[in-house]
Amino acid sequence: MNDVNEAEGAAQDLTDIAASEDALTAFEWSLWRISAAFLRWQSECSSDLAGTGISGLETAVLHTIRYRQKPKGLSEICRLLGRDDTANVQYAIKKLQGLKMIERVKGRSRKDTLYIPTSAGEQLTQDYRRVRENLLVSMIQRIDRSDNNLQSTTEMLELLTSFYEAATRRVASSTLPAGHPSHS
Repeated sequence: MNDVNEAEGAAQDLTDIAASEDALTAFEWSLWRISAAFLRWQSECSSDLAGTGISGLETAVLHTIRYRQKPKGLSEICRLLGRDDTANVQYAIKKLQGLKMIERVKGRSRKDTLYIPTSAGEQLTQDYRRVRENLLVSMIQRIDRSDNNLQSTTEMLELLTSFYEAATRRVASSTLPAGHPSHS
């Protein structure tokens, strides 16, 4: 009888794992789609307002530099955006400088270089915010209790971000669990 109970428990565990796997897969597909849609939105909105092509990353970098009206350096921009691909962020900074959206301010050393938005960069972020408010905020407000839902979703995404970061560190340091397929 004990063997039957153990077999039923193992079968239930496999069913639970399969359900969690299916839910995570559906979540990841949605995450890919929302990421792509968000980057397209940023790029289209900023490009239209600026009259020139601006990518989603360049838009994010500009808004990050303007965030809290405080100059930002490369490492802080990367940290705030959760990016470790500094070369791509540096490219976005150079492009924004070329478009006269941001300017360099001297730090204590070359490594401490900081950036601030120019008046054109300030204007673009203000216009972006206005368009965002007119288009997206008005749509989101139609959702019942949207403020609470967005807060809960933000908290869940922050938690999931920490899970993905921990999994990334484990893969990068090859500390996957024993018996994992990649160790075979």
